[in-house]
Amino acid sequence: MKILHTSDWHLGIDYHRHSFTEDQRYALRQYYEIIQREAVDVVLICGDIYDTTLASKEAIALFDEAIKHMIQVLKVKVIVIAGNHDSATRLSIMRDLLEAQGLYIFGTLTSKPQPLTIGNVDFYPIPFVHKDTISAVFQKSFSNYAQAFLQLTDHIRSQKRENRQIILAHAFVNGAKVCESDRFAHIGGTDLISKDIFYDIDYVALGHLHRPQKITEHIRYSGSLCPYTFSETAAKEVVLIDSETMDIKSIAVTPLHPMTTITGSYQTVCEQLHKHQEDYVKIILEDQGISFELLELLKERCPYLLTLTSNQQEQREAVSLQANDLDTLSDEAIVKQFFMDYFNREITKEENDWLKQAKGSEFICG
Repeated sequence: MKILHTSDWHLGIDYHRHSFTEDQRYALRQYYEIIQREAVDVVLICGDIYDTTLASKEAIALFDEAIKHMIQVLKVKVIVIAGNHDSATRLSIMRDLLEAQGLYIFGTLTSKPQPLTIGNVDFYPIPFVHKDTISAVFQKSFSNYAQAFLQLTDHIRSQKRENRQIILAHAFVNGAKVCESDRFAHIGGTDLISKDIFYDIDYVALGHLHRPQKITEHIRYSGSLCPYTFSETAAKEVVLIDSETMDIKSIAVTPLHPMTTITGSYQTVCEQLHKHQEDYVKIILEDQGISFELLELLKERCPYLLTLTSNQQEQREAVSLQANDLDTLSDEAIVKQFFMDYFNREITKEENDWLKQAKGSEFICG
């Protein structure tokens, strides 16, 4: 049986007030071609189908279009889990009725994971979940998120039989690489889980991070449907799994408009623009400031120009992003770095007192 692992479609997203609907439709058409060419039986969508909990009509229509084509035309089954961007309740509407059509939606964790068996695979869909929810399901308290998630995987291992076991999860695995669009996916380390908790699981299909990557050969992020920020320059992918042989391969998905950053003097930038007429472009000027007039002038020469900034502004942003090493920084360090980057000073006692009241705990000035 052939399984296609996807995630993080983020239907309805816009970036610098630009809609990505046509980009997403273009990528989905490549999904259809891969499904047909590779004789795929099951498609996995590992969370963040939509970009917001209140998805637009346009986003819902595109999801409906994609699912109809996959199930009715391509004759595949589709398994969906909710991510942190999705409304689990809205996503799960008419779930029982849709299962009869081959669409399996898991919005919330309401009971101990049970297998969804298709062919020779027991699928275990785990939607985005908080520690307290896992505690309620198992009637047990946990000291941290990692311990709670281990309870889930231990329970799944206890149900092992001859079938392959595949977990779908929307989670942040320690050691994974992030890009700009993931910078708020994890703050402070409280929701990190170790790859080691997935031992003896045949394959772990992850969503949450937009960069396609292998944590191990059998633990992977497929990455997002399209590049959604200028830090996402690597090729997008889907992952194909053969449940008989457990051969796993990545298949590239070409964006409609690649993300390109051009840095240099005004003259240098203008000399390069003709090479990127079909790209989404970010321009960083090194020799002058920016204005609305300049933006309009450059947009005439570059139809997909999305953002224009000066070197001084970009340096300040870059310092902030570089400092936010999301695998290690605590909330305290993030706030301190923010004040240093944007105000060039440390946080004051008065500001700390205000934050203490807002957060409900003391975390900056001793």
